[in-house]
Amino acid sequence: MNNEHLLGEWQLVDAYMTVEGETNQTFAANRTMVKLFTPTHFSFYSKEANRPAFSTEVTDEERLAASKTLDTGGGTYQLIGDQYTENVVYCTYPNYEGKSITFTVTITENELIQEGVYPLKELGFGDQDGYVKEIYRKVNP
Repeated sequence: MNNEHLLGEWQLVDAYMTVEGETNQTFAANRTMVKLFTPTHFSFYSKEANRPAFSTEVTDEERLAASKTLDTGGGTYQLIGDQYTENVVYCTYPNYEGKSITFTVTITENELIQEGVYPLKELGFGDQDGYVKEIYRKVNP
């Protein structure tokens, strides 16, 4: 598999995280998540529907509320066989910046499945790593 299979826009349709034997769906119906791939870089955004607009004053409270409705990130990646590694350069969550996370990917014509050990412990989000599985569909295949 080469990165030509990744190129373009992919929308998340389902996601699961397993920690300590318990699996939870992490895909929120009120959010849209999209991953974009160029030959060398990836980026993503996840946003809630109906994000509130700012007033003419743009208060700190409005900024905080807006930040809770949008997540972004990106950086470079490598794809060797079915091993996909994200090298995170920027992210809404600073804990990810400078980290590299490797997943196994399976790509068909219109579906991308990304799964693997999720380093919750290294990222500071738990005492134990999880296992993530995300399913994407190609946008405008």
